Amino acid sequence: DLVNGQPPESEDALRYVEMVEVFSTYNPGDIAFIKSVLDGEEIHYYFQGENTNMLVATGAYARLLVQEDQVERAREILQELEFLEK
Repeated sequence: DLVNGQPPESEDALRYVEMVEVFSTYNPGDIAFIKSVLDGEEIHYYFQGENTNMLVATGAYARLLVQEDQVERAREILQELEFLEK
């Protein structure tokens, strides 16, 4: 038998989140360090184009994207680490 109606909304339901670019680098060491710090600060991020084999070889950049509501805090962190100018 089919269930009548829709299941209740879950608090963990997926939702669309706007991501904003705050930094880019081709240095795999910078990427690893930034990831470690952002993880510790519970910043939700994604490095787009983060294929370490290709970054150095081609001079390509990995773009750091963070949730729109965490952009200000992420930029503050990157400034404190001197990846961005204050």
